[in-house]
Amino acid sequence: MKKITVFAIVFSLLLGLAGCSQKGPVAIVNGVEISREAFDSEVNYDLASYESQGVTLTDEEIKQVKQYAVDRLINTHLLKAAAIKAGITAESVDVEKELAAVKDSFPDEDAFEQALTDAEFSLESYKSVLTDILMIEALFEQELELSKIEVGEEDIQAAVDLYLQNYEGDEEIDEEDLREYLAYTLKEQKADSMRSDYIAQLRKDCEIEYLDF
Repeated sequence: MKKITVFAIVFSLLLGLAGCSQKGPVAIVNGVEISREAFDSEVNYDLASYESQGVTLTDEEIKQVKQYAVDRLINTHLLKAAAIKAGITAESVDVEKELAAVKDSFPDEDAFEQALTDAEFSLESYKSVLTDILMIEALFEQELELSKIEVGEEDIQAAVDLYLQNYEGDEEIDEEDLREYLAYTLKEQKADSMRSDYIAQLRKDCEIEYLDF
């Protein structure tokens, strides 16, 4: 897993697993509260990300950011619960191996620790949420068999042809490399669609009550 993906997902999950705030929850899922503290932190993170890019959001766009945030927290809660129900535990995933891979993607230990500090993690909190990520990944593989996704040659060739038709760069393209990249992209698109459908079913089968946010 690439470090940028790990930190992005971990940050979101960490917020989703935060303790309940005295201000009251923003949603209740199957009787479990989604804390306002987690929601506020995630919204602030999203807004800071837009601000760092120089993007000024309208009131309507901020409203959408808030809706996306609460839904992400709900989805995280449902996926973790589904993983536990499927028999996937912290002991059944290799968090130490994944942690070592993440560390190896940094120049040295100091750079890794600085990244943790910048993201407001301790090593233990990072490992805890990394464990949850691995549990959710294991759930998707167990239920959806994402590693077995195949893409037809016709679909790959169509994607290659479309890319070449619209390519306006000056550099010569290695078509085999392009084919490999697009095949991977198409598989990922299929996987994303399957994940989305799975989450949609989880949401359909549960009770969600949105509160003020």
